[in-house]
Formats: sequence, C-alpha cells, structure tokens
Amino acid sequence: MERKHRSERQLAASWIPFGLGLTKPKHFREMAKIAWENRDNLRYAWKVLSQGVCDGCALGTTGLRDWTVEGTHLCMVRLELLRLNTMGAFDPSALSDVDALRKMSSKELRELGRIPYPMRRRKGESGFTRVSWEELWSEVGEKWRGYDPQRTAMFVTAAD
Repeated sequence: MERKHRSERQLAASWIPFGLGLTKPKHFREMAKIAWENRDNLRYAWKVLSQGVCDGCALGTTGLRDWTVEGTHLCMVRLELLRLNTMGAFDPSALSDVDALRKMSSKELRELGRIPYPMRRRKGESGFTRVSWEELWSEVGEKWRGYDPQRTAMFVTAAD
C-alpha cells in the first residue's frame, strides 16, 4: 500500500486544544487515566496495543492500524478494555462464596483480576474450587467428542 504524504494541517484533527467543544473532548484525560491504571504492566500493555487485536470493536484491528480507518487508529473501546489484558491474577479464595459474588457489580467482579487457573462450581457447593487442566480437559473433552461435528460450534473471545 502506497503511503501518501500529508501536510501537518491534514494530519491535525483540529486546531482547538484537546478538541474542546468537539466530539469526545476528554480523550487525552481518559488515555492518561488508562495509562495510570496499567502502570504496573506498561510493557505488556504496549505489546497488546502495538501487536494485538481489538477486544471490543471487531473492526479488524491489528496493532495500531485497522482495515476501517486509514492511518493510525487506537479506539477508546480498545483502551478501556486494556486492563482486562494486563491485570494480574486474583486470589482464588474470592470465589469461595457465590453469595458474596452476587452482591458485586459487573465492574467489581472484573476488578477482582484474572482467573489464575481452571475453576469449577459443582451442584450444592457454596463456591468455586480449583480443578486441574487434566480434569478439565478429560470432562470437557469427553462431552465435546460426543457431539456431532457437523452441528458443533464454539464461541471464543479474546477478552478474559
């Protein structure tokens, strides 16, 4: 793809500082807030942004470019979801009581952190317990192999 040389005037979104009075004028403040939230893992955050795919918009983003918007593109949806990729694992004991989890908002649940390993809640148990990868795959794999491959689908997401 041939790159066209554009003047600085063409590259500028606006001469108005920070886009005040325009659509989404608080982007710079939001970007700074997101950088602060990810300060414990900035190197990995940069790797996700510069080499990864978008977790939110599904516009075909790879790195800092996409197939929808010409030039560099880093949408706020992608930035807002960045913490999901950079946060550390949570203390699994937080899942020992489902009743306590039910009282939490979606935001509070996400802020717990990443699930560090497979966990399962069996019927009658008050919370989740750790299961080994072997146990997980033997149970899931056995069930999965029993389904007709022509009538089977799987939904996978990059967001954890």
